Parts: sequence; structure tokens; C-alpha cells
Amino acid sequence: MVANLLENAVRHGAGTVTVAVDGRPDHGTAGEVVMTVSDEGDGIPEENYPMVFTRFWHGSTRSGTGLGLYVVRGLVEAHGGTITVGRGPAGGAEFRFTLPAGAPDYAA
Repeated sequence: MVANLLENAVRHGAGTVTVAVDGRPDHGTAGEVVMTVSDEGDGIPEENYPMVFTRFWHGSTRSGTGLGLYVVRGLVEAHGGTITVGRGPAGGAEFRFTLPAGAPDYAA
């Protein structure tokens, strides 16, 4: 899932790709890890945000199968997390996902 987000950022972004991971209890909800991948590209138009995680969605370019972000969302949600898309600080796309920290209840 992380590899797909990084690959998309490199392929569609421009300039620097930034990855930030935060598991500190004073950021986000206690007991979760937050990861952000952002780039300095053109970004994704806000009207396309609801479609980004759907099957076979393509942005302005027709590269890839259109399944990558759909699969990423499925993996994040299967692990009890959430994922969002928005505009990054440098103007490009920003994907942010949260996952519960620690072992799942069934593994305890």
C-alpha cells in the first residue's frame, strides 16, 4: 500500500515527494499511526476526490490500471484504518491514512 502511494507520487507528482509517519499520542487519536504521502505536482482537482478510490478511476493521464488506489483503500480499511485525499502543503496531492497501533484484539 505504501509502495503504491509512493509510486503514484513519483509518477504523477513533480519535485519532492514527502513521507511523514506520526505515531505520537499528541497527534491524531491515541493508539493510531498516521502516514502522509504528498508531492509537488499539479494535484487532483477537488471535484475528483470522491472518485479517486473507485475501481478503474484515472486522472488526466491514462497510465496504470486504475486499481491501485482502490486496492490501497481496501487494505487500509481491512486493517481498521481510514484514508483520505486532499491538497498537500506544496500544492500537489496528499494522501493520508491512519491505522490502529499495536496488535489487533484477535492476536492478543
